[in-house]
Amino acid sequence: MAKHLPVLLSFVLGALSVCAQPKIELRLWASGFNRPLDIAHCGDSRLFVVEQRGIIWVLDSAGNRLDTFLNIIARVRSTANEQGLLGLAFAPDYAQSRHFYVNYTRQTDGATVISRFSVSSANPNRADANSEQILLTQTQPYNNHNGGCIKFGPDGYLYIGLGDGGSGGDPQNYAQNPASLLGKTLRIDVRNAPSGQPYGIPPDNPFVGNTAFRPEIWSWGWRNHWRFSFDRLTGDFWAGDVGQNAREEINFERPGVGGRNYGWRCYEGTAPFNTSGCQPASAYAPPVFEYANPGLGRSVTGGFVYRGSQHPDLYGYYLFADYVSGRWWATRQVAPDSFVTAVLGVFTPTQISTFGEDRNGELYVAALSQGTVYRIVERCSGFRVSLQTLKQPACFDSSNGSVVARISGGRAPYSFAWAGSGATDSTRTGLPPGIYAVEARDSLGCLRRDTLVLTPAETPPTGLEVVFNDGVLSVSLGGWTAYQWKRNGVAIPGATSPTYTPVQDGYYSCLLTSPNQCRYEPGRQVTGIVSTADPADVETFALSPNPASASARLYVRLKQPAALAWELVDTAGRICYQQRGEGQIFDERLPLDGLALGLYYVRLTTPAGTAVRALKVR
Repeated sequence: MAKHLPVLLSFVLGALSVCAQPKIELRLWASGFNRPLDIAHCGDSRLFVVEQRGIIWVLDSAGNRLDTFLNIIARVRSTANEQGLLGLAFAPDYAQSRHFYVNYTRQTDGATVISRFSVSSANPNRADANSEQILLTQTQPYNNHNGGCIKFGPDGYLYIGLGDGGSGGDPQNYAQNPASLLGKTLRIDVRNAPSGQPYGIPPDNPFVGNTAFRPEIWSWGWRNHWRFSFDRLTGDFWAGDVGQNAREEINFERPGVGGRNYGWRCYEGTAPFNTSGCQPASAYAPPVFEYANPGLGRSVTGGFVYRGSQHPDLYGYYLFADYVSGRWWATRQVAPDSFVTAVLGVFTPTQISTFGEDRNGELYVAALSQGTVYRIVERCSGFRVSLQTLKQPACFDSSNGSVVARISGGRAPYSFAWAGSGATDSTRTGLPPGIYAVEARDSLGCLRRDTLVLTPAETPPTGLEVVFNDGVLSVSLGGWTAYQWKRNGVAIPGATSPTYTPVQDGYYSCLLTSPNQCRYEPGRQVTGIVSTADPADVETFALSPNPASASARLYVRLKQPAALAWELVDTAGRICYQQRGEGQIFDERLPLDGLALGLYYVRLTTPAGTAVRALKVR
């Protein structure tokens, strides 16, 4: 058979698609804000930055301020650290309805207010501050743990995050009280409100019809999930819930999975906190990730799953950070209910108050005290390595191919590691056909891999094999410039024709040469040519003399009259003399004059089988 392509890899090819751990940096996008704590887009190229005091700025895609979009400072209480204008969400049909929604704490008493505003009909960069319609008000017993996040889910409903009401340890146990909206995620319908009502209740809310629960409740058992988001591709819900003094946690919901109890105040993450009157831990939804407070941080800020196009190494990762320590993580779902989380590093500035995404899925963060907004950039995304063929090997049995690893992007100097060889140069020469793989790193530690199949200029013809028909060997395809038959790997002298008649059992191959001087060697096992015993109907089968010179006598006696045939063949399988006869006794002289000296075979065939005798001519 034709030779097989060698496999030259020492590591599993399936791992080549795995990218290096993301390496991010924060690039300044806009500055000069007064305690920014939310970022949103309305479906076009603009971004909106929310200031805690009660102002929303509208910026173009380059970070330039276009106008003050909304100013409701007079209505907002922001005297406490966790009070203020806390959340912004644009209606999914904003281009038509021109509605957006805000979450703020009221000036008069610090109560949470969820309101709808409209944009000015005369200026798309200005909202109508007089268009406010209050949808929901929730009294806040303390000035902290107000939640503040509002987002439209993929189902078109508005989700609202409310903390447990504040103080510490949820002293009134609001988060586990189904009659209270505190410590809950709410889900309301702002498009289809019953007559006289500010909003509707989605009919598939998990507690509709349960008189013990407020019907707005979607999930409960939250301490203060200050920031949550929806994966724009899958609709998955992600939230960062700020812990008390032991655990910070990330929670996850598949689309449409409502009614979950996340366990506070019974549990802080997976750690028991105050389990009086609580169910076993298995009754509560555990976080998909948690970290120690204060070991790794003190206040988690939930983020987004990256679904942009500029940084493919980030794609599918959920990014989040700790407000106090500046430590960042990246989590991705690798299988249902299976998540892998890696530390991205500790970054400045700290006090990351919020994450946001633009219409293209690119991510931004705001630093509260610094008054700055940054764009998240993956440092390795522009780094690429590509294997290219410089020269193909001429044939499968030649080693004159060459490949080169070409780099684009990244930061020099670069290093290379070729699989299975130990080579470290960017170019390799003198290569046979095969599979080649390289691993490239830049000075930032970014890692890229690529593979290439180096094929010969001439590939083996399909269906090439040795066939054996009517006692004759041949190759299935023609067009060869040279033939050399072999038996058991040893060349048969003079057997250089397209066909060969074997006189012995064995493995027969044919070394073929193509017009391009490429060589192939198909072969096959041949059996049944030589009988170690005379056929059953042969009484005598003799050659005399042996060795012989000018002539030899062939004597055959059969047990009963029958037809037979005999042939004198050389080692190349060529027939030198043949005869047929019928009877019981055959006594023939074989003319040997004119034959070259050497070994020959007399092959006798009778109705009962075949036998061979060697005859040496000298």
